[in-house]
Amino acid sequence: MGPAAPPIRIGYARCSTMGQELDSQLVALRAAGCTRVFSEKISTRVKVRPELAAALALCRDIRSAAPGQTVSNAHTPG
Repeated sequence: MGPAAPPIRIGYARCSTMGQELDSQLVALRAAGCTRVFSEKISTRVKVRPELAAALALCRDIRSAAPGQTVSNAHTPG
């Protein structure tokens, strides 16, 4: 068995109004080593968040396909 693969980092950024910008969150997630970042502008009142669901589904899919692979999901406060 070879060396362990580096962890896969999945990021999620959200802001609640169209007037807000995601740029600083996206930069922070990339700097944290996220290889895939999902983002959306959606109100906190909306309970269904498609991009969050997609990020979590990707994490589950990777864990299922490669059980030994470390997968972490990150989000920025915002």
